Amino acid sequence: HLKEYMEMLQEEDPTKYEAHFSKFIENDIDADKLEDMYSEAHSKIREDPEHEPKEKKGITHTREEENIKSSDGTEHVRFVKLTLEQRRAKVSAKIAAAQAKLMEDDE
Repeated sequence: HLKEYMEMLQEEDPTKYEAHFSKFIENDIDADKLEDMYSEAHSKIREDPEHEPKEKKGITHTREEENIKSSDGTEHVRFVKLTLEQRRAKVSAKIAAAQAKLMEDDE
């Protein structure tokens, strides 16, 4: 199916083809060579089917509230999940604010 899709994109929209299959183009793999590439990969797997896991990089992550800092210097923000009590308090605060606004509009 991929071969047909590659051929169709190459004919109809060359710029989209180049964007979608840039790594294939870099490695000089077109739609005709695709089947050979996968056949070769399958034969290599059949020769040695044992999986060799990659060596771990040793990166550690520390979390402070929603900020996560990695030992390699990268930082990420992840939201902290609210507890049931916090969610209920948030909803009741919204309801109270809406009721107060309605009371102001009535007066």
